[in-house]
Amino acid sequence: MTYRSMKTAVAALLAGGMVAVPAALAEPMVLTNAKVHTVNPNAPSAEAVAIDDNGVILAVGSEEEAMAAAGKNADVVDLQGMMLLPGFQDAHMHLIEAGVNEILCEFEPFDKLDGTLATVEDCIKSSKTEWVLGSGVSMTNLLDQSDNPIALLDEISPDRPVLILDDIGHGAWANSAAMRAAGYDTMAKDPPGGIILRDKKTGKPNGVVLENAQQKLRNLAFPDTPENVEFAYESLLPTLETVAENGITSVSDAGGFWPQGHIKVWQKAVANDTLTVRASNALYVYPDLPFDEQMASLKQLYSNDPTSLLRFNQAKIYVDGILEQRTGAVLQPYLKGAGIDHGYDSGFLYFDVDTLDRYSSELSKAGFQLHYHVTGDRGARLALDAIEQSDPKPGPHRLTHLYLLDKADFPRFKQLGVVADFQLAPSSLDPAYNTFIRQFIGDRADHMMPAGTLAKMGADVVMSSDFDADELSPLVKIQAAVARKADGAPDVATAIEWMTINPARLLHQDKTTGSIEVGKSADLVVVDRDITEIPVKQIGKAKVVATLLQGEAVYDPDKMFDE
Repeated sequence: MTYRSMKTAVAALLAGGMVAVPAALAEPMVLTNAKVHTVNPNAPSAEAVAIDDNGVILAVGSEEEAMAAAGKNADVVDLQGMMLLPGFQDAHMHLIEAGVNEILCEFEPFDKLDGTLATVEDCIKSSKTEWVLGSGVSMTNLLDQSDNPIALLDEISPDRPVLILDDIGHGAWANSAAMRAAGYDTMAKDPPGGIILRDKKTGKPNGVVLENAQQKLRNLAFPDTPENVEFAYESLLPTLETVAENGITSVSDAGGFWPQGHIKVWQKAVANDTLTVRASNALYVYPDLPFDEQMASLKQLYSNDPTSLLRFNQAKIYVDGILEQRTGAVLQPYLKGAGIDHGYDSGFLYFDVDTLDRYSSELSKAGFQLHYHVTGDRGARLALDAIEQSDPKPGPHRLTHLYLLDKADFPRFKQLGVVADFQLAPSSLDPAYNTFIRQFIGDRADHMMPAGTLAKMGADVVMSSDFDADELSPLVKIQAAVARKADGAPDVATAIEWMTINPARLLHQDKTTGSIEVGKSADLVVVDRDITEIPVKQIGKAKVVATLLQGEAVYDPDKMFDE
C-alpha cells in the first residue's frame, strides 16, 4: 500500500468505515458448495461447514449434515466451488511498525545521495512534530556514499532532531540534535546491545547506529503520550485491514516496544471493537535497561487470557543482528570486504551469554513464551542453550529467522520441543539474494533456512512473514516454500500446515483454531481456487475472496456474507 493510499485508508477508517467485530452472528450459518481443506488428518476434506450463532463450528461434512446441524433458519452461503481453509496464522510480523513506517516520510532504500537529501528536506518542511521522522534508508547504501552522514543532516537541520529509520529494522540515521537527546554524543563506548558507528579520524559518532542503539532514539521520538498512542492506533487500523485482505486471522506482533505505548494501542483496538485478528504478541526485552526493573515491568504487562483476542504472553529476545550488517552472530568469521566495518568480525550479541540465560530462565518462570531473533549459527546455538536451562511449561519456545544453523544443532529442535520459525518469502529465496549474502558468508549461503530438513527430523516448523520487512501474502509464501528445490515444503498441504495448525500450536490456540473441526472457532478464509490442485507457480495468483473471524466477515469485498 502506498503512502497516499494508506492515508486515504486511515481517513476512511476514522470517518466510520472501520470493520467492527460483533459479538455473535444473528443466525447459524452454513457454508456450502465448497472445497473444504480442513487440515484435520482424520477428515481432510468436506463440502460444507455449519457455524452456530456464536461463531463456533457445528458440523463439517456434507451439505445435508451441515444443514441438519444448523437448523432450518440458518443463513446459507454458496461458495460456488471455491476453497475454504482455516484462517492463516502469521506468527512473526510487525503490525504497528508497518503502519507507522507507511505514514512516516518514505525514503527509497538505494537512492542516490542527492535524492535522499532532497527527501530529508521535504520531510522537514512537511513534518509538524518535534522530531523529524522517516523510514526506508539502507544504512549500507548511505555509508557507501558518505563517511560522515551526521554532517549531512546537521547542515539541513542543525537544531531540530532528525531520525531516519532504516529499511530492515536494524539501524537508524540521526543528526547531532537527536544523538545529544540520547546521550550518544558523549558516550565513549557502545551502549548495551547496540553499535554507534564513528568517524575514523575523529572518533565521534557519524550518525549511524545499529541494533539496539536505535531503540533509545525510537523511544525518544515516539514517547508514550496520548498523541503518539493515537497516531500509532491510526497507523494500525489500515494494517489490520491489509492483514484481513490476505486471509490472516491470527498474528503475533514481534515488535513489542512497550515504552512507546504499543500495548495501549492494541488495547484501544479491543476497546473500539476494531481488532480483526487474534493477537498473541511479544514484549521487547531491552539490553540497556536494569534487569530487575525491566523484569518487574514485563511481568506487569503480561497477559494470557485464552478467551481474549489479545494477549501479551511472549518475550521477544534478540540474540544477534542480521547477516547483511555483519551483526548476525556466526561460528566462523565473516569474509573480509563487503558491508559495514564495525569491528565485529564474527557478529554481535545483544546480551552477554550469562544475561541471556538469566533473562530466559526468569521470563519463562514468569510464564512467558520465549521468542528469539537469531540469524547466525552461533546466535541459534546460544538461544537453544538458553532454552535448555529455561522452564519448558510456557512453551513451546521458538527461534525465528534461522538463516544459518550448524548441523550439530539440527536435532536439538525436536529434543527440546523448540519451534523453528522461517520466512520463506520469494525475496529471501531469490538467487540474487543468495549471491548478495555470499559476499559476507561465502558458501554458507547455500545452506540457509533449513526448513525442510528440520521438518523431516521431527521439528515443528512454522512459516511467517516478518511483515513489513518481507512479503505478507500467505499464498505467495506457500508457493515459494513448495517451489524451493532444497529445504522447502514437500507439498502444498504441508505448507498450509506451516501457516495454520502449526502456528496455532505455537500460539497456544490449536484447541480453538488452526483447522476446520467441530467445536473450533470459525476463523476461515475463502480462496477463489483450490491451491492443492493447481500448478505450484499459480498459487501466488490465487485470491482471497473473504476472511472470517469467529464466523464474522472481516474482509468481504463482494458482500458474500451480507445478511
